[in-house]
Amino acid sequence: MWESIFLTLAATAGNNIGKVLQKKGTVILPPLSFKLKVIRAYAVNKAWVIGFLMDIFGAMLMLRALSQAPVSVIQPVSGCGLAILSIFSHFYLKEVMNAIDWMGITLAGIGTIGNVSYL
Repeated sequence: MWESIFLTLAATAGNNIGKVLQKKGTVILPPLSFKLKVIRAYAVNKAWVIGFLMDIFGAMLMLRALSQAPVSVIQPVSGCGLAILSIFSHFYLKEVMNAIDWMGITLAGIGTIGNVSYL
């Protein structure tokens, strides 16, 4: 059970950090379309590609975790990904958060720990 919890934490971190990296990469990219020039621009953008791969790897880890434990355990733990996303966005994208935002992040973390300790 604990292995699946750690897999879930790694998976949700991969998904959410991957999305932050993709967002960082799109700052200089045109809107996504099926034009070859646009697809090529995304394919050579290092931040976007690394973010995409992290997102895919996180999804694979999540599937592995779901194969080992009930979804009623995995899904609440994956909620911690929102806290991971917020913290990473604050430091990497320099997004500013107010006291209420930080309180929400803290509560999400506490809720995840509470869920895990219940097991």
